[in-house]
Formats: sequence, structure tokens, C-alpha cells
Amino acid sequence: VVFHIPGAMSKELKDLKARLERQHLLWQFNDIIHATLNPEEVLKRLVSEAVKMMRADCGFVALINPATGLLEIHAGQNLPPGVPELRLRVGEGIPGSVARTGKPMLVGDVRQLKNLLVLNPDTRSELAVPLEVNGELRGVLNVHSRRKEAFLQEDQEFLQALAQHGARAIQNTWLFEQSRLKAQLLESLVSVSQTINSTLSLDEALLVITKEACQLMRAKMCSLMLLDSSGLWLDLRASCGASDLYRTKPRLSVPESLLGAVVRRKKPVQELNVQTSTRYQSVDLARKEGLVSLLSVPLLFAGNVIGTLSIYT
Repeated sequence: VVFHIPGAMSKELKDLKARLERQHLLWQFNDIIHATLNPEEVLKRLVSEAVKMMRADCGFVALINPATGLLEIHAGQNLPPGVPELRLRVGEGIPGSVARTGKPMLVGDVRQLKNLLVLNPDTRSELAVPLEVNGELRGVLNVHSRRKEAFLQEDQEFLQALAQHGARAIQNTWLFEQSRLKAQLLESLVSVSQTINSTLSLDEALLVITKEACQLMRAKMCSLMLLDSSGLWLDLRASCGASDLYRTKPRLSVPESLLGAVVRRKKPVQELNVQTSTRYQSVDLARKEGLVSLLSVPLLFAGNVIGTLSIYT
């Protein structure tokens, strides 16, 4: 004899229906997110769908910058002013904790947690899950709600599934973007090579290199500096996008300057904001020129550094 319990059966059917609905939403999301090969657009769609499906008030995707180790928000929805510009250390706040442990974190009432960094003062509930791309933890998908206990365990599982689908799409767009940039780089190298081989003027060749670097990296300005015969000073030899003020600035000391570190270490140097840097010598000039981020790489010949190639955004 089989006894049917209406209440239990109703709950089972309700749970099954909810799982099927969410599976259908994941399929729909998969179609939406794979409809573009633009990395920024993928991240925006991932956040938008996460906020909508979780019935959240706001959300964001933060990725770990491999150069700094900091979490940087790349896409967000309904975030308070100033939050998109924040950078978190791994272990800082709920997103930082997820980035450190690689495990999801669901908090029903953030006000019950002591000494916790809360990005949005209106947040009561928060849910964050790791974003793994090709098996490597690369960031965090995070949603917030103004309601207490807004997210359930099944919400966490669903957001994890959403992040997995998103990660695959992100990986595809990154691979496509790398291929596109490599093709563009090859074109630039061919152009530079043709120009260098067609001229006997070193200055003209160096100028072409700065122009191509500026265009390829979408930079505001590019400069190329060469070591003098003593190896103690860097002299500006070519630039693109630089003003007369920049072109006439004093030569740089290799032992004392930030770009000198590129020469001394034979390694690239990245500075997120030269306007607030204690290592950058021309802070006032950078503020006047609107220069912020710097990437400088060594010019190597036969294993020796002969100068630096730098771009500013």
C-alpha cells in the first residue's frame, strides 16, 4: 500500500519546478553571454543576469590584477558612487575573502559581522562566489541586497553555476582578444620593420616605434629613452603624443628614477597612478599632462639594456 502525502508531494513538485526553471534560465544565459566576443560586454551581461536572477539590488564582477594582486571591479550594476574605482586586497571584505579562500560566502546580515569592510552602506545581505577561468581563480562575482537574509543556499548554488558558465565565456573572449592583439602586433612589427629597413635615420626609426606603440596600446603618450655612454643617464630620443613641456624635461638618473629601475632590473615596471606615486620624479608634469598609468619595458640588445620604451594612459 502506497500512501501519498499531499503536502510533501507538493513541496517536491515545487522544488523540481524551481530547479527546472533555473536550469532553463542557465540555458538562456548561456545563449546570451556567448553572443559576443567582447570581454567587457561579457562581464556586463554576467553582472546584469546575476542581479536579475538573484533578485539583488546591485552586483559586480571583480578580477584580480596579476600585476598588483588587487581585486578591481570591471563591471557593475547599481553601484554607489566611488565603488567602481575601489581596489581591494585579497582577504579584504567579503569579495577579498572569497578571492583568498576560493570558496563562496553567503552573509544574511552583514551588520552582524565585526570589522568587515562593506562597500555599500545600504547592504544587508551579500553573496559572493569565486570566478575560475581555466581552473585558475581570477576573480569574484558578487551580489548585494538591502533585505536581510535575502539569499538562500540554493541561490548560492545557482550563482556558482552562473559563474561557471560566465567563466567559460570569459575565457573564450580572452582567447579571441589575445589572437586579435597578436595579429595587430604582428602587423605593427611588420610596419616598423619595413620602415626601419627603408631608412638610415635612427631618429626616424625610433619615432615610428613610439607611434606604433601608442596606437597598438591605445595610449595617450609613448616615450623612448636611451642610455648615454656612461650608462648613468636616460635621454629622451623619441616620443608620440608628448607636449613640448614633456620633451624638454630633464634627463633621468638611472640610479634614482623609476624608469632607471627598468634598466637596473631588466624588467618591466607598472605604476597605476604616476600622479600620486612616490617613485615617479615628474609628478607635477604628469598632472599637467593628464598622465596616469605607466607601463615601461626595457630595450634589450645582446642581453644588455640600452633604454626604455614607456606608454602612458
